[in-house]
Amino acid sequence: MDNTSYIALSRQMVLQRQMDLVANNIANAATSGFKGQKMVFEEVLEDAGARKPVSFVQDVGVMRDLSPGALTTTDNPFDLAVGGDGWFTVGTQDGPRYTRNGNFMLSAEGRIVTNEGLPLLDEGGAPLTLPAGDRRIAVARDGTVSTPAGVVGRIAPVAFADGQQMKPIGSSLYETDEPPLPAEGASIVQGAVEGSNVQPVLEMTRMMETVRAFQNTQRLLETHHDLVRRAVEQNLSNQA
Repeated sequence: MDNTSYIALSRQMVLQRQMDLVANNIANAATSGFKGQKMVFEEVLEDAGARKPVSFVQDVGVMRDLSPGALTTTDNPFDLAVGGDGWFTVGTQDGPRYTRNGNFMLSAEGRIVTNEGLPLLDEGGAPLTLPAGDRRIAVARDGTVSTPAGVVGRIAPVAFADGQQMKPIGSSLYETDEPPLPAEGASIVQGAVEGSNVQPVLEMTRMMETVRAFQNTQRLLETHHDLVRRAVEQNLSNQA
């Protein structure tokens, strides 16, 4: 296979992975707290033995858009949102994980949990649990959770030095090896949830651009192969 084909195929492989990412963004456009992602590309130069190197395309990573999504008021006292830069901490069997999805509920044990039953943790790392039989809560902007019986605990949003290192693990959860830091300036909004920051119109435009780029590259391959075929046929004809 010649250099032209290698270069075109490298482009198509990257475009296929970009399409997967765009499709995932669109699929999560209505997922609370979801953060859109984009591909990061770079040029890779290879020595082809000629005076100029051959330029390939390579995807080197994924960049996450950490901008906040729009808040939607629900008036559900267990729906919470982080105002500013910060993440809720929830407990899992593998340790603390982080989310911006504030669709919480009250479990049968009186714990504030996610839709998957994972407990929301307070500033000390313990599950937030309401007194038996009490379903009335008030959450202040500083994260203090109270019931008519008194203060239950405090939600303390956390932040990270490099949010791009956070890895999505499903169910709107993220994990990271970086130590959590206090989320300076973050607040808690009760009775509201943060939507996805994906802009569907822009993602659809990006999808169409990706499809056109793939098709153009395919036409380049077909044209190149046709030229090679004609050259071979002409050479054979001259030798006959």
